[in-house]
Amino acid sequence: MFRFLLLAYLIGSIPNAYLFARWFGGRDIRQLGSQNAGAANVVVNVGWVPGVLTLLGDVGKGYLAALIGGFSFIPLLPFLAPACAIAGHNWPIWLRFRGGGGLATFVGGCLALSDGSLALAALTLWGLLYLVCHDHDRSAVLACILMPCAVLVAEQSTQIVAFISSSSMMILLRRLQSISERVRRHVEGHVSEHV
Repeated sequence: MFRFLLLAYLIGSIPNAYLFARWFGGRDIRQLGSQNAGAANVVVNVGWVPGVLTLLGDVGKGYLAALIGGFSFIPLLPFLAPACAIAGHNWPIWLRFRGGGGLATFVGGCLALSDGSLALAALTLWGLLYLVCHDHDRSAVLACILMPCAVLVAEQSTQIVAFISSSSMMILLRRLQSISERVRRHVEGHVSEHV
């Protein structure tokens, strides 16, 4: 079991945003814009082509992790492996644990494990919450809390509940970290202005 989860993490750690930003723009994506190693930051700061390639690669990581989990004899493993890929994406060993937000990798897991309705539901919920919050991180935090509740209320299978809950936890932790980093940068900037 451990080797499958470790492999899922390593697949998730493939730093698509970093690689495509380097290849197309010659710059470190972690030093640009939101400093997030994800597709949206690549689109905004490097261009559409590397951004789309990053998105496809990040979706592929979640999809591949679920497929690899299917080779295990443990029935629940395909539903837990995407969370390990999301952890790899969010905290990649190759980038000193500074990665992206995990949404595209989550969508990849959804596409491998369902007919796409889970991905649509999660993206719709996140989008509606963004319209209310006007903040990517805070809307993601709320979505990660509400989505597991929603699948429980909808009486989804144990496997789907495990997938949504474990994946949501990985995204939630990364978004809370991102909020904390933003607050810290804001405070440091405010203090330096008054020194």
